[in-house]
Amino acid sequence: ALMLGFILAYYRLAGMVAFAALALNILLILGVVVLIRATLTLPGLAGLVLTMGMAIDANILIYERIREEIGREKELLQACRTGFDRAIVTILDANLTTFIAGIVLYNFGVGPIRGFAVTLMIGIATTLFTAFFVSRLMFHFLLERGKLTEFKAGSLFQNTSFDFMGLSRKALMLSSAII
Repeated sequence: ALMLGFILAYYRLAGMVAFAALALNILLILGVVVLIRATLTLPGLAGLVLTMGMAIDANILIYERIREEIGREKELLQACRTGFDRAIVTILDANLTTFIAGIVLYNFGVGPIRGFAVTLMIGIATTLFTAFFVSRLMFHFLLERGKLTEFKAGSLFQNTSFDFMGLSRKALMLSSAII
């Protein structure tokens, strides 16, 4: 609920697209789990939650690339195309390394660890499908229908200036005290 609230407040209509893709992603994962007759255990649910986070992360990466392209004065359709194309490399890299970790966990793990790995690997495959096919399809549908005329997103961290190095000694002393 918090994730949905944040994504809707920050990305508005694009957040609805991300939520719809996430909902379809969860349905696809559960459908594949039922299809292969796997049992969804607590570790499997943990894999599902991790997948949800990765799916939202994929959408955020895409949306931030779109925002960068709009900042370069591209029109919305071209910015969406370029945003999706540029984000695919980063998202594939992150998901491929996680998928390899899932293979390792499945091959060397037992019981619950295998359940986590199965759910995670299914989730990665469905996340890639929903992020790059379903989200893109919905964006283009909204653009063609005239429902998406501008890309609005929040700007919590634009033009901020934090003096991290100036606070380093205090942070080090606080960390040392806590440890």
